[in-house]
Amino acid sequence: MEDVIKLYLELRNSAKQNGNEIAHTFSIKHHEDPAAFFSMAFNSITMTLELLNYYSSLWKNVDPSKYPNIEESKKQNWQRVNMIQKMNFIEIMSSFEFSAKKTVLANNLFFEDFSGRIYLSKIMKRSHDKELIGQSQLELWNGAIRLRNSLVHNNGISEETAIYNYPEVTVKVDKNMMSQGNLKHFGLITKWLLNESNLWIENANKSLNLTASKNAPTS
Repeated sequence: MEDVIKLYLELRNSAKQNGNEIAHTFSIKHHEDPAAFFSMAFNSITMTLELLNYYSSLWKNVDPSKYPNIEESKKQNWQRVNMIQKMNFIEIMSSFEFSAKKTVLANNLFFEDFSGRIYLSKIMKRSHDKELIGQSQLELWNGAIRLRNSLVHNNGISEETAIYNYPEVTVKVDKNMMSQGNLKHFGLITKWLLNESNLWIENANKSLNLTASKNAPTS
């Protein structure tokens, strides 16, 4: 449990640093887009940490004699701790989708029109077409999006069989089966998510600046 808490302390620090960098790059305040995404992530991770610390403290001081089936109780605690991390992952994915949608709508000249509703999967496909992300990045984004969607809409049961190799964790899903992983599973995916979100915001900004320069009126 201590290594899980340590991981989330690192994630919160990463969200804070990324937010500071983006706010500086765009010359904006932390509550303004796109830096606001990292403020939302920071708050979500902080709440996750508070709950993780609560369960860690609870089980450090537990009296086994008060639990007739201590192993079953430990299993239930594990499930709750995992659920907290799932909620955090879903929240940060949704926050980034909200932020990315604002970016593409505000920069139609570069991203062009989308047909129908704008989803994160469409944004990442268009980002790949515009060379903001590479093929391997697109595949990992699709994996994270499908995982989020299965958690939100299908109780975590996958609609595909696939393997996604993230930098520090491999996500293996089987069709019609619930996704599995250890206690650091969602934390390590979230670590990747924060890093890739930061890269996307930075790369989008560079490309938008180049597009604006090309289309600026000449004297």
